[in-house]
Amino acid sequence: MRVKSSNLTIRVMTYNIHHAEGIDGNINLDRIANLINSSRANFVGLQEVDRYANRSNNLDMVLELARLTGMYWAFGKNLELNNGDYGNAILSSYPILNQKNRNYKMIRSSERRGLLQVLAKFGNKEIVFMNTHIDHCIDDAESISNAEEIKESINSHRNSPVIVCGDFNKTPESPMVKEMELDLTNVSTFDDRPFLTYPSSNPETQIDHIFTSKDWKIHSVEILQSLASDHLPLVAEISLNG
Repeated sequence: MRVKSSNLTIRVMTYNIHHAEGIDGNINLDRIANLINSSRANFVGLQEVDRYANRSNNLDMVLELARLTGMYWAFGKNLELNNGDYGNAILSSYPILNQKNRNYKMIRSSERRGLLQVLAKFGNKEIVFMNTHIDHCIDDAESISNAEEIKESINSHRNSPVIVCGDFNKTPESPMVKEMELDLTNVSTFDDRPFLTYPSSNPETQIDHIFTSKDWKIHSVEILQSLASDHLPLVAEISLNG
């Protein structure tokens, strides 16, 4: 089992793994796991995760990544794909007490999307970690509707510190990101420099984000370089206030 943080400071990663297909066209879970291990992340939100799909050699990706990283895991299925399942996954250094997957109210989107949520034991506290992948095809009205559903889910955990991450398919200046920032802290505002996550071979924009409730203090934010996917992972080190 991965070593846990010794105090109230943790590291959080969001990473769209593109079903573990790298820029070289090869599917390789080992390099995804190596990147997670080297990051020392305690909570990892993964998007575009396959389970038993033909296109990814029928691998149970979340179970295999949990084995390679020594972490607890959760999976939220959003749709069936290539005779398997496709959705979001969470890896956690801390025991997962419960999990649920909320399907968004899709208005005009072509793909079902959802919000995977886990409650984890963190010292003497329970914290909520959420992971999502927003459809790139939707307009601002629908993406803001998704943001409102995220915040509705957050409000159902009113007494717990919350972290929300994912591939939002929206840039920092977009209405959806601004909507999220009304109630949450965007870790990318920690520094004036840009945190470009896409595409991994020549990053031009940021569409992957981490948000926290006001319970958290941001210590550092970084982008990890890798060609194991078409996205780059965003990692933040944060701690609970008080």
